[in-house]
Amino acid sequence: MRKKKTLLGRQQGDLVFGPRRRQYFFNLFKGSSSVKLRPGALPPEKVKEIINGIGANKLVEISRIGYDGQVDEVPMTVEIISVYSDGFSGRIVNVERDIIEASSDTLVYAKHGGGTIDFNYDDGDLKDIVESRDAEELTEARDIEGMSEIVSALDVDDHIIISYYDRKYRGTVNLEGNLAEKSDDSKVFTVVAEKINNVELEKKNEKTFDLDKELVIDISLM
Repeated sequence: MRKKKTLLGRQQGDLVFGPRRRQYFFNLFKGSSSVKLRPGALPPEKVKEIINGIGANKLVEISRIGYDGQVDEVPMTVEIISVYSDGFSGRIVNVERDIIEASSDTLVYAKHGGGTIDFNYDDGDLKDIVESRDAEELTEARDIEGMSEIVSALDVDDHIIISYYDRKYRGTVNLEGNLAEKSDDSKVFTVVAEKINNVELEKKNEKTFDLDKELVIDISLM
């Protein structure tokens, strides 16, 4: 009498769950996964192209898109440490954190945290990646006379934003505050700082700029 093959039998098992069917089963799930880009985000291949073009040991400014679709108000400054086939790692450079905490007795600022961070090319939330301009490049590109003309046209107590490169912290800073005073030639001026990179200071501080020495990139009237 022939034995009746059951669902647990070897031949029946091979039919349903044999190597070829198992391979198809896993490929089906593997093939169904795809990168979910947030609206406006860079595709993985573009992220990889940009990062490989910049390389390790370089500073970049990265803008990310949040779950709500909003782009970071201030780009994250990252020093690329390593570049891999599927992503890269970097050290967060907290320019505004260092400046803010240096001018505060109690404030602990951690908007972007610290330490290292890993990025995958297919994260799907990277809006923009731009290599940071270094001090030498900014020195060659700055227009001292043009900046002094802008300062000359300003009045004391005008609310302004000054974008400048901070050599100590190796990054661009956006300082917002009121113009307190300026020299006769408008090359030296003092601002009462209220915000650094859109983060309000615990206490207002005065900062004096000398256009011949400071790397001022832009001055805007609010």
